[in-house]
Amino acid sequence: YAAGAGRIVIAVEANKPEALSAMLGAADGWPQIEVVAAENRYPMGAEKQLILSILGREVPSGRLPADVGVLTQNVGTAYAAYRAIALGEPLIDRILTASGAALEEPANLRVRVGTPIETVARACGGYRELERLIMGGPMVGSALHSTTAPVVKVTNGLIFYSRREIRQVEALPCIRCGACREACPMNLMPNEMYNLARNRELDRVTDYDLFDCIECGCCAYVCPSRLPLVHYYRFAKNEIQAKEKEKEK
Repeated sequence: YAAGAGRIVIAVEANKPEALSAMLGAADGWPQIEVVAAENRYPMGAEKQLILSILGREVPSGRLPADVGVLTQNVGTAYAAYRAIALGEPLIDRILTASGAALEEPANLRVRVGTPIETVARACGGYRELERLIMGGPMVGSALHSTTAPVVKVTNGLIFYSRREIRQVEALPCIRCGACREACPMNLMPNEMYNLARNRELDRVTDYDLFDCIECGCCAYVCPSRLPLVHYYRFAKNEIQAKEKEKEK
C-alpha cells in the first residue's frame, strides 16, 4: 500500500516446502499476491539476481531496482516495518542464527540489539577452542576480534569456528585461471579489480564497475590461490567513499 504496488511477489526457496506451503495458504484470497518458488542457488538472495530470476528484469549497472519498477524487501525488514506501523514498536531485536563447531548448542535466537555476543554464546551453552568469530554468513560475513562486540541491527548470524574448521592457507600469486570471472554472478572481472585495489589504483578500479560487486564471496571461494579478493573490494569501496566525503566538505 505504501509503495503503491499493484503486484506483490513473495519468493521462497524451492527447498523450503513447508515455508512455501504456509505462504501459499496465507496468500489465499489475495489476488495481487503471488507466491513463487525461487531457485535454490547462491547468491539468489541478492536483489538483482532475484529480480532477474523471478521477473526477468535486469537492473542496469549503477542503477537501482526502483529504476526497473521494483522494490525488494527481505522478510526481516517486512516484519520490522509491520511492527513499527501496526504496533508502534521500534526495531529493538532480531532473529539470528548462532552456529559453528566451537559453539556447544547452535540455535536460532531472538536477540535484543546491543546484546554482547558473549551473552549470546552463553545462551547457546558457551564455546570452546574458538579460532575465528564471523558476524554474518560464511561467504560474506566479517571477522570479529572480540566476543564483547554487540549484536547490531544487521546481525543475521554468528559463526563460532573451531580450530579444526579453519584451514590456514597462505595466499599465492594470481595464476590468471579465470575461475573468479566464471563464478561472478555480476559478470565482473574480479582478478583485475583485485590487482587495481591492491595497488591502490582507485581511479581505475571504478572503471571495472567495482560498486556493482555484491561481495558474495563466490570469486574468493573458487580461487585456487586463496586470494582475499572480497577484502580488497571492500577496502577500495571504503577508500573511494571516504575520498568523496572529503570532497563534499
